[in-house]
Amino acid sequence: MTSLTVPRVRTLAVGAALSLSLGLLAGCAAHAPGELGRLQQILETCPKDQPINAYVTTDGTGTSQDQAITTERLKSIRTVVDRVAVCGGHLTVTAFGTNSVTAPILDADITVDGATPNARLRRVPKVTEEVMAQVTKNYDAAIAALPRQGTDVTGLYRLFGEAKAERPGQRLEVFVLTDGLTNQGVNIDRSLSTAEATALADTVSVPDLSGSSISVVGIGRVAGNPVPSTFIDGLKAFYTRLCEKTGADQCLVATDGK
Repeated sequence: MTSLTVPRVRTLAVGAALSLSLGLLAGCAAHAPGELGRLQQILETCPKDQPINAYVTTDGTGTSQDQAITTERLKSIRTVVDRVAVCGGHLTVTAFGTNSVTAPILDADITVDGATPNARLRRVPKVTEEVMAQVTKNYDAAIAALPRQGTDVTGLYRLFGEAKAERPGQRLEVFVLTDGLTNQGVNIDRSLSTAEATALADTVSVPDLSGSSISVVGIGRVAGNPVPSTFIDGLKAFYTRLCEKTGADQCLVATDGK
């Protein structure tokens, strides 16, 4: 595990605005312009009484093997890195494949010091660049190390439960970067109606993730021929219901990985 700490610097604190990473908006207030203002928006969405335990896992199976998809996912990971750097906490980044086997990309405590909130925020971009350099360096090797005999997305939820139990004093925020196609544990090989997708999700055992948030990003985004919209709609209904079953406070299921 890596611990990243940035030395203290001084500046004046100003107001901030509410905004949650990956599109979960929480409100708005006065904030500075430019990069500082963007980071102030993130700061206002941080948990008030606990650090973040961010768990990011990216789909390394065959349908995701495309440079454009990789670029989109690295951009999504950067968004999460920004959030952890602003709020403070732990970041786990993995790739997943067959039978929910994961390969590590990054495991780090991220702490940015500063005499005032703005002092810390001005140090965040540098920390984000350092973390992303490690993620980018390790990304391809982690993907290459994965078995590719199938895809099990639902099995990952057991790992999320373990991540929550390992850090009970932190708020678990899960980000699954995947096209959503799965043929192990649960096999979705046709378009499902909302009712069918919901019923299928109800057959899956998931851990209690109350007090957490879950974002599943990139549904239907595959290499090669596009997935039919009706198939995507069924996947979205399935993963939405799966998240609801965990008792998570926030659920986001999105088709756009950009």
